[in-house]
Amino acid sequence: MDEATFRILDTLSRELGGMISINQLTSKIMRYYGTGYYARTYNKLNDLAKQGLIQLTKAGRSSIPSLNFSSYTLLDFLAEIEIRKKRELLDSSKTLQPLLMDMEAFAHSDPQIESISLINPARNARLNRAELLILLHDMDHAILPDRLIHLHSALHSIQSSRIIRIDALPLTIREFHSLLTSNEINPLKEMLSNRITFYNPRSFWLSISEVLRSSGKIMFETEETNPAKISKADIYYNLSRFGYREFGIEPEPGRSICIEYTIAAIMAGESARLAASIPIILAKNKADYSLLIFLAKKFGFADKLLGLLGAVEKLKPTKEAAAAIRVLETLGAKAAKVNLKDLEGNMRLYDAIR
Repeated sequence: MDEATFRILDTLSRELGGMISINQLTSKIMRYYGTGYYARTYNKLNDLAKQGLIQLTKAGRSSIPSLNFSSYTLLDFLAEIEIRKKRELLDSSKTLQPLLMDMEAFAHSDPQIESISLINPARNARLNRAELLILLHDMDHAILPDRLIHLHSALHSIQSSRIIRIDALPLTIREFHSLLTSNEINPLKEMLSNRITFYNPRSFWLSISEVLRSSGKIMFETEETNPAKISKADIYYNLSRFGYREFGIEPEPGRSICIEYTIAAIMAGESARLAASIPIILAKNKADYSLLIFLAKKFGFADKLLGLLGAVEKLKPTKEAAAAIRVLETLGAKAAKVNLKDLEGNMRLYDAIR
């Protein structure tokens, strides 16, 4: 693969779902690689279109390039890009090599693992940290909790032996599809523009292709949300969407943010009044507990979450919450104290329990 092809396909894969012109693509190539020339980009795009790897769609006077996922060979090119990026990462962060070897050996022995990606790899390597997206084949809900506990236990052992912090988000393909096509702001869509899939990259891109085929469009986000910086207005707006509205407060329209980020934003603050909303919205809505646990570990509220889930489980037990409690305990979380009487009163007030 020549350098121009690499830069164009890699940049388009980072901007998946975005409507960018050739001029904008050239600017993004310059941002990612330091240099970029319109004429060279234009000529190479036309070559790649003839090969069927990209599509050029007219939008007024501009042409909009996009990856052509109906091309069988595109997946090979994208996998090759991942392998090259992995080699370049290991050249600059040699301490990661033992970790990736351990991860690949573990994944090879576990048939449920479809692919593994490093998120924000260069930045996290400097922090002696690895953030992982692990895609799992869909499986029966009855066995999923045990598989997740096995996975987290193995990662804890690898973390201890390699003396590196590991924050992992394991998702089944069904969960991956749901989060990727959601209209809400969520961490998954923010992870994918800056990641290296080091284990089974072709399978990863095949999963992306299947999501596109079934949903028509997906959108990667290039900015990461900091829960501590989510505004109070957005928190109140989303709490209202999830069935919780504080008396006397009329929320203004805001950004639609996933329930997991909304909970993380509340946990990042010091408002006990807002924290009282979490059991209510969890009882009234379907949360992705793998995502919630990932955020809890990443942003340091696992103990609080375990305490809340334990209390909610006593009042409104669910299989999903029970499984999440087991995973949090496997991760070493210690349940924070919760006033069960007050929690029950609030949940009854909002018809979260009867």
